[in-house]
Amino acid sequence: MKNRFLVLLLAGLFLVMFASQGTAQKPKLDLKKIADKIVKTMNSDDPVALANLYTQDAVMLQSGEPGPIRGRAALEKSYKAMFRAFSDLKVEYSSIIFSGDTIVFEGISHGIFTGPMTTPEGEVAPTGKSFNFRFAFFAKISPDGLIAEDRTYFDSLDQMKQLGLMK
Repeated sequence: MKNRFLVLLLAGLFLVMFASQGTAQKPKLDLKKIADKIVKTMNSDDPVALANLYTQDAVMLQSGEPGPIRGRAALEKSYKAMFRAFSDLKVEYSSIIFSGDTIVFEGISHGIFTGPMTTPEGEVAPTGKSFNFRFAFFAKISPDGLIAEDRTYFDSLDQMKQLGLMK
């Protein structure tokens, strides 16, 4: 009886050991740390550092853009154009929410239109007008802690009115 129990116990232990091999838990992403880095980098006015927060094949969908921006190089170009037009651009986050592999920010963006703005129709001369608008930013984070997908929403009509480009 003792031998039978010992054999069953050892067999159970071996099953547990072998069953658990190869199924090690991936370390969970620290989304709070990633969110803090996004906030800090967004307010650094450094388009290269900002683009480096994204995966090489990241996709950005943003209000006012004619289509998705794909890849880190295209994102860097877009951020360079944004900081050229709005050299004092700052964002403030009123709330940050985490769910699974997604970070959601709600905030306010403000600055002054001080440099030429690149648009699909060409460059628009700066008006010197300030803007202050609400936005929502959804970031899907890759397993290596980089932004794989960025969806940013804001009222682009309101922004154009504030910049003096529409009435």
